[in-house]
Amino acid sequence: MKKESYHFIGLGGIGMSALARILLQHGHEVKGSDAQESPLLHQLQKEGALVQIGHKEEVSPHATVIYSTDIKEHNIEFLAAKKRGVPLLHRSELLDRLMKGKKALLVTGTHGKTTTAALLSSTLLEAGLDPSFVVGGILLSTQCNGKAGKGDFFVAEADESDGSFLKSLSHGAIVTNLENDHLDYWQNEKRLDEAFGQFCSQVGHGEHLFWCKDDERLSQIKPCGVSYGFSESAELKIGNYRAVETGAVFDLLWQGERYEKVEIALFGKHNALNACAVFGLSRSLGVPEEAIRKAFQNFGGTQRRLELKGEAHRLVLFDDYAHHPTEISATLCALRDRVRERRLVAIFQPHRFTRVRDQWSLFAKSFEEADEVILTDIYGSREAKIEGITTEKLYDEMKKTLGEKLRYLPRETLETECLSLLQPLDAVITLGAGDITSAGSAILENFAKRAPKIRVGVLCGGTSVEHEVSLRSGKTVVEGLDPAIYDVQLFGIDKKGHWLAGSEAIEKLERNWEGKEEPLSSQIVEELNRCDVCVPVFHGPEGEDGVMQGLLEAMQIPYVGCDVPSAALCMNKAWTKQIALLHNIPTPPFVEIDAVSFRRDPSKLLKKIDERKVRYPLYIKPAHLGSSIGVCRAVTPEEVIRGAKAAFEFDDYLIAEQEIIGCELEVAVLGNDYVRVAVPAQVMHAGLYTYEDKYGNKPSEKRVPAPISPTAMMLIRELTERTYRALGCKGLARVDFFLDREGHPWLNEVNPFPGFTSASGYPKMFKACGLSIPQLCDEFILLALHRSRRLAEIRGR
Repeated sequence: MKKESYHFIGLGGIGMSALARILLQHGHEVKGSDAQESPLLHQLQKEGALVQIGHKEEVSPHATVIYSTDIKEHNIEFLAAKKRGVPLLHRSELLDRLMKGKKALLVTGTHGKTTTAALLSSTLLEAGLDPSFVVGGILLSTQCNGKAGKGDFFVAEADESDGSFLKSLSHGAIVTNLENDHLDYWQNEKRLDEAFGQFCSQVGHGEHLFWCKDDERLSQIKPCGVSYGFSESAELKIGNYRAVETGAVFDLLWQGERYEKVEIALFGKHNALNACAVFGLSRSLGVPEEAIRKAFQNFGGTQRRLELKGEAHRLVLFDDYAHHPTEISATLCALRDRVRERRLVAIFQPHRFTRVRDQWSLFAKSFEEADEVILTDIYGSREAKIEGITTEKLYDEMKKTLGEKLRYLPRETLETECLSLLQPLDAVITLGAGDITSAGSAILENFAKRAPKIRVGVLCGGTSVEHEVSLRSGKTVVEGLDPAIYDVQLFGIDKKGHWLAGSEAIEKLERNWEGKEEPLSSQIVEELNRCDVCVPVFHGPEGEDGVMQGLLEAMQIPYVGCDVPSAALCMNKAWTKQIALLHNIPTPPFVEIDAVSFRRDPSKLLKKIDERKVRYPLYIKPAHLGSSIGVCRAVTPEEVIRGAKAAFEFDDYLIAEQEIIGCELEVAVLGNDYVRVAVPAQVMHAGLYTYEDKYGNKPSEKRVPAPISPTAMMLIRELTERTYRALGCKGLARVDFFLDREGHPWLNEVNPFPGFTSASGYPKMFKACGLSIPQLCDEFILLALHRSRRLAEIRGR
């Protein structure tokens, strides 16, 4: 190949730099200019490019000058080249030249081009096909955006913004979507739609053209290719989509074949669509399924596409290029799946006056997933201002929809002024195609220096017979709360209901401290009111059953764990089982009775057992207690009566439940809207699992994960989530099951605040899932704050 010289005007642009990289790899001489320095320019210099900062009239007559649509004709380098007869080449024409002799695979659409093209490139690389590619973002796996491969395929984004996507013919293509954007160029919808239709008609092989059926405008065009999407009428259809810890999992149905559990290391349904298209095109090109799956699982994404920039004091910060309302909405939905119940703060810099004008009324609707929105000044990007299109007027328009969750901060002071609006455990994202991307590092750095602490009240002890266990669980919580993030205030309650506060509260209660004054003093109330959030670490009645939750709700203090109704339901074993039966969750046959009815006629319990055909042996259980307190096994009617009398010493209600022969399983659960179910633990103890077995000097072993079949594991976890949601649980709980000898699961009980000691199964189960006790404590706090925000929204309506 003849070695040539090229001069790029605007070399630091993401698209221009990718082309420059390929030229350098082909051995050509590359020079270029840009208005300011950047890391991208520094890297190009290392790769051999000659870089000048600022534009000058001197342009080598021996170089071909490359320019983009963003370079206006009054640029001095452009004018100088034109005046001297130096060859001028638009970037799209250079791309077309570079693709000659290759099988071009083009990706176009209003949104999603970069991620889709990057994923397609990564998939072909994984398959060993060594493609060439030009991508509008830096692949995090390769740290480059362009490569001159030796293989047959050339992957590139086809830019519709200036009509240049019609200049190149392609072997195959993906069309992600079609919306109104860049109407300053296209002038109207009809011309834009016709251009997309023309692009599709230029694809050389219809079986290699994949277009999104979910997009209404594309469906109206009806391209001659393969439709894909969630739509039932799509030829390549997505099903069983679900968000998971690492991204998303879904099935694909195509040509009568089902590809199950396709995993992608990206979040959001829009990325499932992108992956679906890449899967289809790759398979149509003969790429092995295994290579596609491996590429999807290992895909690291691209810079400025939901890119995690860093963390400071538990605040995580992301950056994304999204600037169109649809992109913003999709990005925030994907980020919500990733950060779950964290408070989501979106910092938005509108991009270009023409886009703000054309999408004027749509911006506010795109921020539905954000909890707080910070608007900063419009980034003009070389555009002249448009009369009536100002940041102030856009703010007023967005305020109509977003209300109090919208704030404005000027761009020049954004990095410092936003700090007063942020707190630990937040998820922050900078959004826009302008210079907003540079704000993230400064925000993180400033926040690390000035981050406020969250004041957490830890409450433990109580009047329950599980008082001592509550103290031990409280200690674990206190030790798990990072003092760099949390200011912990300890509250204890003695066995008669007297409160005390202070760092020595647990130690005093362990030495049998008893209050002499009023149970709850005004000073304690003041201390409680100073807390940002409370953790009521109680087990048993008058703490775990909704009583303490009701107090905190009355004081409007956010708290960890189930709310009043769900805590009360969970702590009544009979109510729990009745709700379970309504939701088709299997529970052992049982009867219930109250103390008054039993005292009047003990035989009434036996009659109920006979009428409902509850078979012996069975267990007598106090309805409101955990830790097997007051529980006994009965084989005869006489033992039932004796066991009931003993149980009524602890509670006014009991249940008599049929014994299930098999193993006992515990399952830890975490979450509000996003429910996470840990791997189950098996209690390695035969017979009655007593209080001493759980918390004595030699507690029974819990095997994590439980040694059960994969099918049983999947069923137990599915039933756990159904039970958790059916009871309205929030924050955390532990759901216990029996698994009989035939492999059938039976619901045992639900603990709204399970034991949290070193011997407890709850932290062990989540440790097996990668969450330490400090991480669990972080999750508890952010879930409490999340529920409080939701309640505040409801109250404000």
